[in-house]
Amino acid sequence: MQDWAVPGMSTSMEIDGDRIRLLRDFLSGPPIRRRRVDDRTLARYHQSLVHRSFIREEDASGSGDNERLEFLGDRVLNLIVAEFLYQTYPGSEGELTARMEWTENRNLARAVTALDIGFEDLVLVGISQEKTPRIVAGAFEAFVAALYLDLGMIRTKAIVLQLMAEEIREYRTDRNYKKILQEYFQKQNRPLPAYALEDRSGVAHQPSFTYVVTVDGEIIGRGVGRSKAEATQNAARQALNRLNGIHED
Repeated sequence: MQDWAVPGMSTSMEIDGDRIRLLRDFLSGPPIRRRRVDDRTLARYHQSLVHRSFIREEDASGSGDNERLEFLGDRVLNLIVAEFLYQTYPGSEGELTARMEWTENRNLARAVTALDIGFEDLVLVGISQEKTPRIVAGAFEAFVAALYLDLGMIRTKAIVLQLMAEEIREYRTDRNYKKILQEYFQKQNRPLPAYALEDRSGVAHQPSFTYVVTVDGEIIGRGVGRSKAEATQNAARQALNRLNGIHED
């Protein structure tokens, strides 16, 4: 065991060797690529992933959980996303505000899980505590704070957008057909829909994408759009219509 003191903590935090290796492996991989991390900084990354239920069951004082880092990370993440939206979309303040809903816990947790980089597996909770979307989202916000304190805003922004830019672009402020279709199959305990690119055409600055949505290998919808987000939403909309007995021309 190594015993590391972390700024903002009134007690020390013990991290075992396996945990150290997991954290270092995660930080050294893409897109972070942080290979030389001192003990104090690594301890802060660890703290960002510790929910208070884990501290409580470990019989600690609670000062080593991620809530203070979550407070900071929420503000950092919101600034990154707000600037990205401002630079990317020419809409009104109301439209940009609607798009900021992406940062809400349920949407952020879904995006983090969809990355499939094992982030949620690093989050520590108590044995009796379910790892809820709220906890995963909070841990990601705390982790963003740890990145910011370690690397500064410019690199943190680059990392967050490398991970999340496509998810932010795909977020729909209107009816989210992909979400509705997924919930339809979840309620029936059936395999979830999968999306695949069928065709791409057009010139580079005006592409056209065709996506199909399948369940159990069967195509249930097809959609065309100027982006992946638009095409997959249209595919999900067609699938829902067919499931409801509505046939499009």
